[in-house]
Amino acid sequence: MIRILLADDQPLLLSALETILGAQDDITVAATAADGAEAVEKARAHRIDVAVLDIRMPVLDGIAAARTIMELGPRVIMLTTFDDDALIHAAIAAGVHGFLLKDAEPDVLAGAVRAVAGGESVLAPGVTGRVMEWAREGPGSPASATALEGLTTREREVLAEIGRGATNAEIAAALYIAETTVKTHVSSLLAKLGARDRVALALIAQRAGISS
Repeated sequence: MIRILLADDQPLLLSALETILGAQDDITVAATAADGAEAVEKARAHRIDVAVLDIRMPVLDGIAAARTIMELGPRVIMLTTFDDDALIHAAIAAGVHGFLLKDAEPDVLAGAVRAVAGGESVLAPGVTGRVMEWAREGPGSPASATALEGLTTREREVLAEIGRGATNAEIAAALYIAETTVKTHVSSLLAKLGARDRVALALIAQRAGISS
């Protein structure tokens, strides 16, 4: 059972999230919070696998709360809107494990929680486009041309799918390979490209134009 913490300062949205995720057979809502400070308190008081946090919250913002919560062990998904570009960039630097749009479909929301609980990082398709715009315009590239040229054809295919925000299961289905094989390719990509995590791989793919 995946134990989650939900935090949002909008009561209606918080209630909707609790209803959607609490209805899943393999997910249980262990705690909820109305601001970042309360989220940190709840993370300390409960055993949490994944925290789903609004990126904008009073008292303590979502990014600051995420940093502290990740130090406690749980993985973190941020809830965002199309207008939060600067905060999304800051969250990437903080090392959060995923981004979801607040209007994400229930199955997307539940799937993202499962993926992040399983060790993956997730970018909702709509978030991917917004987050990656700045990467294309940013100075330099996080991976050298030589490193990219050293990738196998299959590794480039996997990298392209990551750049589009696909999970391991989605990549496996798209490329007709086993999910364990996808994980092997992801590990190889992290090592070859010197990337810290899956979000960094997505940025590399976008900057290099591999996911377009």
